Amino acid sequence: MQSPAEETPFYRVLVAIETDATRYYGTNASRPRILDTADADQMLAHLAADLKALLPDISDCSLIAAGALFDQTQLLRPEYPVFSALEAVPVRRDADSFQPQLVSIGASDGEMPVGDLQPLEDIPLGLLQLLPIAVQGPAERIAELGQAMEYRFIEEGQVSAHSAAWLETAFGIAVTHARFMTLTDLNAMLRLQLDHFGFLPLWELLDAALTGRQAALSVETPSGQVFEWRDGRVVTTFETFDHWASRGAGQKVMASRQALAGGYADWTRELRQYLTTLKAHGISLEFREAAGERPLEGTFFTEASDRQPRPGDAAITEHSFEELGTVAITACDGKQIENFYPLSPQGLNDVHAHLRRLVPGGQTVAFPGTLLYDEKTRRLKPDSGDTAPRH
Repeated sequence: MQSPAEETPFYRVLVAIETDATRYYGTNASRPRILDTADADQMLAHLAADLKALLPDISDCSLIAAGALFDQTQLLRPEYPVFSALEAVPVRRDADSFQPQLVSIGASDGEMPVGDLQPLEDIPLGLLQLLPIAVQGPAERIAELGQAMEYRFIEEGQVSAHSAAWLETAFGIAVTHARFMTLTDLNAMLRLQLDHFGFLPLWELLDAALTGRQAALSVETPSGQVFEWRDGRVVTTFETFDHWASRGAGQKVMASRQALAGGYADWTRELRQYLTTLKAHGISLEFREAAGERPLEGTFFTEASDRQPRPGDAAITEHSFEELGTVAITACDGKQIENFYPLSPQGLNDVHAHLRRLVPGGQTVAFPGTLLYDEKTRRLKPDSGDTAPRH
């Protein structure tokens, strides 16, 4: 992954560290330390020694790294902001020739001098922590080393035991394995992971965003959802239960035995996985109305139901399904029925706040524990007391 610089391009590599992720959660949870300047210098010296032992010609290149560990969702973002920040660090330059050097960036009171080099604290940490390194050198040398690293890191890229022990102490983590890999390796690993769990279309969207693809791209998921990459963002149609069951991907699913509830739950589960993953990688997902191309704004969507209110209908019905929690909320004021769908994690709180203003206190709230719908019309319906217990 080279930069466009002609004389002294960059090659993007990293140290992939498998850690004990249980340390990041619980009563005594702690995140990896962010190193100060002195420790960042030592860190890079250790890693440079390992790289030179494997690839002696890397002595002709500069190594640039920050004393911090990152989650892959922060590294793998459009335009690779962490690597771009490393490559933008000013280095000493000789007027006549390139001079290789070790350039480390440390923190002051836990804060990096460049925002993109600060690990994000709102990312749930996993067992894999990454330490990015930008390798800079003459174009011919970088081309040779890049090819060598792509092949040799796979078999011979393990970090020395001495360096691994130092990283463990310095960052305050438990290292189970540490090895060098290229950015190409990291992308390939993520692709394999997503493909293994049936999310290859999600990888295609991520790849389009990471590579800055100019042409539009359309992918279809196993459940029939279509996502498009266009104009620097991902776009998809949001289908309510009523639309999905009658005119969308669920129109061929039988209505009996709560089959529509399970089918729409699968559809919602997949949609949320895409939304969560894309957001984690800094990629926006825009919902479009099923009836047209109008973008949906706000954190939730309101749908006017064709169903007429009936005696005994609960004022509020929270439709939920297993681990998904609330999928939709049906509100009935005796005159009309509306269905509310959260479009983001914050959306559910906003729906509740909206309904508190809309529905007088003391009204019946039902939690049927599933999605209630009319089998004939294939539409959501309020709980009426004879379909599920109230709480």
